[in-house]
Amino acid sequence: MTTDLSPYLNRLDFLNETANQIIKDFGMSGKEIKFSGNAENAYTELFSQIHPHIEKLLKGNPEKFYNLLYRIDLSETQIKKAVKSALDKSFSEIITDLILKRELLKVVMRKTYKQK
Repeated sequence: MTTDLSPYLNRLDFLNETANQIIKDFGMSGKEIKFSGNAENAYTELFSQIHPHIEKLLKGNPEKFYNLLYRIDLSETQIKKAVKSALDKSFSEIITDLILKRELLKVVMRKTYKQK
């Protein structure tokens, strides 16, 4: 994930679509995520909802956890790289951050190629 996502972090259209993608992906795992639509704290809001689900899956259902990562399209290489560079965060925090960034990247890519 080398694309700079910072220009999209305050754009409500991208954030709404990202939230919808997250809601869809987590819904397929039986987890409910909600988004208020507030662009200013979107990352924090979504992170605080996703993180407990990730922790629970890691502890209690690794198979569902790996299925979720597969559905979101996070590779083992991406995870290993993030773990090496984020020594001050827990594994579940790293995964949650990667999920948010990957879901935003999907939306950015979809919109970029849709325009072309």
